Amino acid sequence: MSLSAGKILTAIKGKLIVSCQASKGDPLDDLDTLCRLTTSVLRGGAGGLRAEGHQCVAAFRALTPLPIVGLVKMLDSVGDVFITPSFASAKSVSDAGADVIALDCTRRRLSESEPWPALIPRIHSELGRVVCADIASVEDALLAQAAGADIVATTLHGYTSDTRGICSVDWSFLEKLTSTIAVPIILEGHVTAPDEVRRALCLGVHAVVVGSAITRPQTITERFVAATTLGEIEG
Repeated sequence: MSLSAGKILTAIKGKLIVSCQASKGDPLDDLDTLCRLTTSVLRGGAGGLRAEGHQCVAAFRALTPLPIVGLVKMLDSVGDVFITPSFASAKSVSDAGADVIALDCTRRRLSESEPWPALIPRIHSELGRVVCADIASVEDALLAQAAGADIVATTLHGYTSDTRGICSVDWSFLEKLTSTIAVPIILEGHVTAPDEVRRALCLGVHAVVVGSAITRPQTITERFVAATTLGEIEG
């Protein structure tokens, strides 16, 4: 592990990392708006940020010295999202100031033109950045660990063809990861409440990323609206 990796891992240990992103077409998909949102979560005590695209990474870097996990989202030919699928995309967020590069380390990407096992050492040696392997399964995590990833994050558990349909924290999966994987683990995806953050940290995860439950008013509102119609209000 590099010295920079050690410092960053220490900085985020036990912390809440907030993902400040907006989907295309979302009313919040505006750089100034996202910066204001980011300022709010920093005031709330976020210990780090997760940001998509070099513009957001650069803008967030101007707001804080805290660790930033940078990524680039791209779509494949069938519309599935891949996270930082090339060295050029990794370099773009690195140059913008990301401390950590999030990399799609699922098995579906092993046959791509730039397979991720070859990207990890390049990101280490050419960019000097920490690599966070976004995985969907224990098998993905083991492969990423063997390839030299510094961190494993559960970001894609529930978003690949073999895990799709999972829409809440998969505690049995998380327990298996913590008992199998030696590198630090970040819980990301489907976290909706503070008690889930505490439970995950008690299980031994290194940090927790929360996005939609904090930064997406539409998603938050939909959850509350669903509660008003649940069972069409019994009685």
